[in-house]
Amino acid sequence: MSSDDRRDERGRTLSEFLAEYDMTRFPRPSVTVDNVVVAHPDEGPAVLLIRRRNHPFIGDWALPGGFLEMDEGLEAGAVRELFEETGVSGVTPVQLGAYGDPRRDPRGRIITVAFIMDLPKGAVPKAGDDAADADLFMIEAGQRGADKCSFTLRRSTTGERIEVACSFTNGRADYIPADGLAGDHSRILADALRTLGLI
Repeated sequence: MSSDDRRDERGRTLSEFLAEYDMTRFPRPSVTVDNVVVAHPDEGPAVLLIRRRNHPFIGDWALPGGFLEMDEGLEAGAVRELFEETGVSGVTPVQLGAYGDPRRDPRGRIITVAFIMDLPKGAVPKAGDDAADADLFMIEAGQRGADKCSFTLRRSTTGERIEVACSFTNGRADYIPADGLAGDHSRILADALRTLGLI
């Protein structure tokens, strides 16, 4: 029996069910993608960040990313957003995980799917779209432990520093905001860097 022939408890086929289905019946969260883009220059590992041009978190550094379009897959959205905000292309996204704390974004219920990718050799990030700036931040590991860590992000061109301290529960970083880093991006970044063995 094909799926078109199966009937639900009200006797409807899938086509009949879909014709009656109300997409507004349940509240729907928005979905974004965020990218942890890692570079490996001679000085040591670094991560690509963008400075937010607009609210929320205006002026803070953030992972490149943005809203998923209705007609694209997660990986395609991650690649598109990275290109729009930094001009970087030729990447292979690997999914890190989903982040969905109801309070993670002041705009509303927004779930993000985070990806890890390597910055292609020779790529020169340039801010675009809603990014006011884009640059590499060197990763300087500090305290390490099974349940906590700290690290510093140091901007390669100016020396600007962002201090991050994280604790971990069941292998995932707990939300600890970092001054100068947007929203829960310190948590996403800590998960990615620990997964990569960099902190």
